[in-house]
Amino acid sequence: MRVLFIGFQDLVHPWYDDFLQAIAGRFPVELYDLNRPFSSQLAGVEVVVDQGGWGSHAMADAAAAAGVKLWQVIGTGLDHIDIQYFNDRGLPVCYSPGFLSGIALAEHALMFMLCLVKNWSVTQKNAHSAVWYHPMTEELEGKNLGLVGFGGSARELAVRAWAMGMRISAIDLVDVTASVLTDCHVSFFGGAKDLSRLLAESDFLSLHVPLTPQTKHMIDHSAFAQMKRTAFLINVARGELVEEAALLEALRGGQISGAGLDTFAGEPLKADHPLLQLANVIATPHIAGGTRGTSRRRGQSAAENVARVAAGLEPLYPAQPK
Repeated sequence: MRVLFIGFQDLVHPWYDDFLQAIAGRFPVELYDLNRPFSSQLAGVEVVVDQGGWGSHAMADAAAAAGVKLWQVIGTGLDHIDIQYFNDRGLPVCYSPGFLSGIALAEHALMFMLCLVKNWSVTQKNAHSAVWYHPMTEELEGKNLGLVGFGGSARELAVRAWAMGMRISAIDLVDVTASVLTDCHVSFFGGAKDLSRLLAESDFLSLHVPLTPQTKHMIDHSAFAQMKRTAFLINVARGELVEEAALLEALRGGQISGAGLDTFAGEPLKADHPLLQLANVIATPHIAGGTRGTSRRRGQSAAENVARVAAGLEPLYPAQPK
């Protein structure tokens, strides 16, 4: 059984290397050649590993015709791939669930929170301009963290934020067991109807939901109007969860105090993008989940699914159509 690995842009390594290490020579793996037709590379291939989930309709047609048994996405976000189209051609799509990148995303979100509360942008400017003993900064101790979505990354962040002395609230569409809430030190847990409460109470509002038609622009003008003027927005999930025009207005007008952003509606951002010009924004180039730990865990998960397909077993973590 052969495996075809489709790398993403110039980010093939170390993702491909970690997948190869997890496969450990049990199955032949080839790296997709952009200079050759996709269909010509599918002979004998039973699993396609798609780094990032960018499979097209044409790829789905070719893979189904070639008898591919699984389209395995190395990534959590599935907003770039038409799962229903693949499924309609008898081709299941599996993905890398949130707990595989949860540690990386949680650490990045916590970094944003610390940088914002310690006024990192101003402190760096002052340190390089011989301006000492300023500015006065704040602490995370006693602050309210609101988690929109309570999957893998949110749970990892909750544990770390609690260790910093924060109070944790969360909402999700899926119910969570009492033991998980206890382990993550959550003082309030609710559903979608409780978003307004989270907006009003949070000193830090952190987003941890996938991008779907229902979640697109869930943080809009109305949401910012309900937030504290001292609050900060954290987004390590998907840029289009936030209505960008509303975010710019809120940041410029002091409706919220600042934001830590790893994802944006249109990527990559141009250097003159308005969000990059604001002193109360800390931005990173969509790297929050991209750690070696995430790469190894996702590689191991994908390799496990390859082995399951080879053994005639159902693969783990099937993706659901939007």
